[in-house]
Amino acid sequence: MKNPAYFQGKYRKRRYFEGWYFKCISADRKHAIAIIPGMAIDPQGRRHSFIQVINAVSGKTWYHHFPYVDFHSPKNRFEIRISKNTFNSDGLVMDINNEEGRISGQLSFTDIHKFPVNWYNPGIMGPFTYIPFMECYHAIIHLQHKLSGTIELDGEILDFTDGVGYIEKDYGRSFPRTYTWLQASHFGSSDQSFVFSRAQIPLLGGEFSGFFAYFTDFSNITVCFATYNHSKFIDWQVDADKRTCSGLLTGPSGMLSFKAKMLGGGTLRAPIDGLMDREIIESITAQVSIKITNRRGQIIFQGMSNQTGMEICL
Repeated sequence: MKNPAYFQGKYRKRRYFEGWYFKCISADRKHAIAIIPGMAIDPQGRRHSFIQVINAVSGKTWYHHFPYVDFHSPKNRFEIRISKNTFNSDGLVMDINNEEGRISGQLSFTDIHKFPVNWYNPGIMGPFTYIPFMECYHAIIHLQHKLSGTIELDGEILDFTDGVGYIEKDYGRSFPRTYTWLQASHFGSSDQSFVFSRAQIPLLGGEFSGFFAYFTDFSNITVCFATYNHSKFIDWQVDADKRTCSGLLTGPSGMLSFKAKMLGGGTLRAPIDGLMDREIIESITAQVSIKITNRRGQIIFQGMSNQTGMEICL
């Protein structure tokens, strides 16, 4: 099995995208950015590479366009190079100065908690990872890592030393038509990671609601509620106008309840048939509260995060 963190699209000719999402939160939580390097091929086979950036504090976003020849990614390891910019498991180096803006600097990643991947657990999508021709595949790469270094963003120096980062990716033809996504690493401390996604997934001429919710504190607690392990939604509420969602799930691990609300946000580009034309709003400063109980009804974790990545697309 090819690790889903690695570049999957070497032989794709049209209608394809692949993007890696690097979330960075400073130690004092005053700076929060996401950096998304990737590539896309439209229905006519035209290719380009890109680096998107979102500044959570200002809500400003950048889409830096590059020729496809500037994109390089080996088939046997997790690494992306676009022009003078490099991204891998050890960190990232950025050097962009064009009419769209300037971003430069270097971040190193240590104390890395990778998402466990093997042949019987191929990723957060479970056995759906093996189904060919799905519209979109999702992978978690680093549940968490510690940051060191600085990024200069349009003249402002952002110090991320002792901060916390996270990496995931998407690849396929298009983002789901409707979906909700959450990711948080700060619940009072920075020793937990929570990821949730729910989407309408087309398959074999039909459509079904697929979801996963994964929480770990890296020592005592790891729970997963997902379509593929027979977990179920007891309650699900989402309101795009109020930018809120809530859910109550039950599964082999027990029960998980959560409530989330988007605050702020900026506009990012997302793929439709490989065309990066769809606009979505993402917040990195959303609020989420979660409670997890075991099968005996005992609370094993309860907390709230104000540094949550969140998207609602309905």
